[in-house]
Amino acid sequence: MMVGRRVGVVIACAAAVLMLLTPFVTTLDDLLAAVAQRFGLDAAVAFIAIPEARLVAVVLNLIGIGASSDGPHITVAGVHPVTLVIGWNCVGWQGLVLLGLTYLVGLRPQDSLEARMHVVMIGVLGTVIINLGRIAIVSVLAARVGYYPAIFVHDWAATIVTVMWLTGFWLFAQRWILEPAVTSREILREVNA
Repeated sequence: MMVGRRVGVVIACAAAVLMLLTPFVTTLDDLLAAVAQRFGLDAAVAFIAIPEARLVAVVLNLIGIGASSDGPHITVAGVHPVTLVIGWNCVGWQGLVLLGLTYLVGLRPQDSLEARMHVVMIGVLGTVIINLGRIAIVSVLAARVGYYPAIFVHDWAATIVTVMWLTGFWLFAQRWILEPAVTSREILREVNA
């Protein structure tokens, strides 16, 4: 099989898996939101919206799109200037919960502590950056294109991007960061050999 054809097969398989996982992840997000609201965790998460709105406004201004923030509100200039509210359920906490669930499966005790710490830090930072990018894209779409494309990206495309991020992150982590910790027995075996 030619290399180009193998890449096409891999991309087609990855797209099929993403399409299969999207409804599951979206349903899990909705379930997590309902549970969080039931136990009053929505108020605990809401405080993240204010600094997140500020960061998104800074990112948009850095790329030349006029934006400002006031509390959890982002105002974006465009064809249809719009003010958006980052609610407690829009801050991206579900992505961090999904990341935490993947840590339960992906991090093993035989991996070195340093490698596990690197994986945790890269995972959290990457997920936060993905969330900021998602909010920025939704804000720009709402101001420049309209409500419905922004809602589609907010509800569906963001889920796909989160799944893609987690998949790519774990492929990277397993390949280049995680390696089993060397035990003292293994060192003694190598010295005595």
